[in-house]
Amino acid sequence: MLMKRIVLHVLCLLFFIPFADAQRMVGAETRYNNSFREWILLTEDDDVEGELRLRWTFSDDWSSWDLSVGDITASIEQKWADDPNLWVIRCEGITVNAKTAWAGEFHRWKLSDGNHQINWESKYSNIKEEWEIDSNNDLFFQMYTRWEGDPRDWTIVDELPEDISDAMKVAMIFLALHFSTPRI
Repeated sequence: MLMKRIVLHVLCLLFFIPFADAQRMVGAETRYNNSFREWILLTEDDDVEGELRLRWTFSDDWSSWDLSVGDITASIEQKWADDPNLWVIRCEGITVNAKTAWAGEFHRWKLSDGNHQINWESKYSNIKEEWEIDSNNDLFFQMYTRWEGDPRDWTIVDELPEDISDAMKVAMIFLALHFSTPRI
């Protein structure tokens, strides 16, 4: 009887493992056309949708955010209230520190989770509609607006290996959205 249960559990695990990537994020769009305070996060699975939202929706405090997609949850906060050059992203027990490469330049970031370091940047410093991992790295993660000049809808291309944490992906998604859109 015990052996049958073990076999049944192993078969269930083998059946569900291929669906573990169903939460891979492929896009982001604003919930409302006139606000960048709430985002809908799209995944490969049309039935799984997430959200990124300003923690204090009705205040003018843009320093704290929350994300949830399926079983992924994250909190995103400025490390210091008066300094948007340093952010802390906590997701699934992993902490990512994100800091600008140069103070005040919000189009180039250095991310670290203790295991990996990634340079995340806007392709052009003056037009923040396309973001990617520094080309000196073999990793590929990219975000770009679906329509030129419209920061409300984004495409996410995630070709990162499995050892790159969801926390790192959340950090890149957040930074691109947050620093490419107006505060309305």
